[in-house]
Amino acid sequence: MRKHHLYAVKLSINETLFSRPLRETKAHFLNAINTSGIFLKKYNSLWNFIDIAKESIEGRIIVAGRILRGKDEGTNVVDTADVKVRRNNVENVASWSNFIFDYATEIVIFEERIGKISKNQFIEVFKQMVEINTPELGELKYEFLPAADNLKDELKKLKVINYARFHLIPANWDDGDDFNELDEELKNLGTSEAVHEYKARGTGLNPQSRLIKKPVNMSLAGYGHFDVRGTDQEGENKQVISKQELLFESVQTGDDIIEDFTRNYLSFLRKAIDQHLGASKHE
Repeated sequence: MRKHHLYAVKLSINETLFSRPLRETKAHFLNAINTSGIFLKKYNSLWNFIDIAKESIEGRIIVAGRILRGKDEGTNVVDTADVKVRRNNVENVASWSNFIFDYATEIVIFEERIGKISKNQFIEVFKQMVEINTPELGELKYEFLPAADNLKDELKKLKVINYARFHLIPANWDDGDDFNELDEELKNLGTSEAVHEYKARGTGLNPQSRLIKKPVNMSLAGYGHFDVRGTDQEGENKQVISKQELLFESVQTGDDIIEDFTRNYLSFLRKAIDQHLGASKHE
């Protein structure tokens, strides 16, 4: 048993979002996440998917597996002939991170292996391997799901908001299920990314404006991130950055059996899915 440090990321089809119906395009995800003979070379290492298993859990299609890393590492060994310590290089030392992928929402839950595979290394490798294995998806975008409750509390502490910057992408919502009016306009515009920046003096920006609330909710759902600045009740300067407040959980579970870590990751997956789906209702 060991401790698993879990994060949640929302993957989004971006480059090919407008090329064909989303339901048709996203089907390629299941082919993309698979063990492959082609290794990705990145971060002075070799990477691949291994131990992939597709399951139906609670009516959801779940893909579980591992990202494998092979990296040359040096270690000290005893030279018994000369009675000294010498440095020995070992090729492709293996480490891995477990993950589960929810097909309906394109949310991946994964573990960061401290000192082995960082959270940023994992998701960059995961993204690139999916793109390589299935070119039909085109370039993907991703956002770490933020800690929604923490961010909402921090935003409520701001008495005056004098600056807000939102980086947004169109939502991968199923056809006929528009996320909100802002997302609908992004899709009508045909943009793959949008940056909204607002500044104000005096009494500041209106926090009840839809130009604040809607992009905040899109970010909480995994379709962007934000930087909001202002002053609190005491007049102190405050800054709320969504990328600095990530959804996170630690669980104690085994590592060798896929069924074990899948079962223990499920509660965190439910939390991520609930936040993702619920954000559009918090208008």
